[in-house]
Amino acid sequence: MTAHLTEEEQLEALKRWWNENGKSTIAAIVLAVGGYFGWQGWQNQQQEQAEAASAMYQDLLEAAVVEPGQSLSESDKTTATHLAGSLKNDHASSLYASQAALLMAKLAVEEARLEDAAAELEWVLAQKPGAEVELMTNLRLARVAIAQQDYTKAQSLLTKPQAELGSFAAAYAEVRGDAYLAQGEADLARSEYQQSLSALAAGSSRRQILEMKINDIQAAPEVVAVQGEE
Repeated sequence: MTAHLTEEEQLEALKRWWNENGKSTIAAIVLAVGGYFGWQGWQNQQQEQAEAASAMYQDLLEAAVVEPGQSLSESDKTTATHLAGSLKNDHASSLYASQAALLMAKLAVEEARLEDAAAELEWVLAQKPGAEVELMTNLRLARVAIAQQDYTKAQSLLTKPQAELGSFAAAYAEVRGDAYLAQGEADLARSEYQQSLSALAAGSSRRQILEMKINDIQAAPEVVAVQGEE
C-alpha cells in the first residue's frame, strides 16, 4: 500500500511539475531546435556566398590578368570592371572584394588613372580589412599620392609605429625615402633608404635596388661638380 501511494505521489508531483514547467520546457525545446536549424541555414548561406564570391573573383582574374607586354582588350576591361563592381557591392566584407579592388587599382595605375586607383585603394581601407591588407593598401596608396605630388598625404599614410609594421618595415622606409627624394630632400631620403636596407633580409632581391638608390643620391653632387668644371 505504501509503495502504491508513493507511486501516486510521484505521479502527482510529475503532473504538478508539468503544469508549472511544461510549457516553458516545450518553448525551450522549440527554440533550441529552431536555433539549430537557423544556425545551419546561416552557415549554408555563408558558404554559398563564399563560393559565389570565389567564382566571381576567379572570373575577374581570367578577364584582367594578361601576359607581360600585353594589354587588356576593351571587352576584358568592361568584364573586369563589372565583376569587380559586383564583388564590392554584393560581397563587400569578403577578402575577394578587397582583392578585386586592389587589382582594379593596379590596372588604373598602369593606365595612369591615379584618381581611380586612389578611390579603389581608399575603398579597401574603408572596409577595415585585416592588419596585413591594410598595411599593404596604405603602402600602395602612398605611392599613388607621391605620383600625384601629394606628399603630405603620402607621409601621413606612411607614419606608423615601427612595432606595427612587422615585415612591412623595409617597404615603408623605402617609400618614405621616395617621398623625400621627390621633394628634393636627399639627406632624408638617403636615411630612409639605409633604414630600409638594414631591415631587409640578407638575401632579399630588393637590396640591390636600394643600394642603387643610395648610390644615385651620393653620386648626384659629383655630377653637378663635373658639369660646373666643364
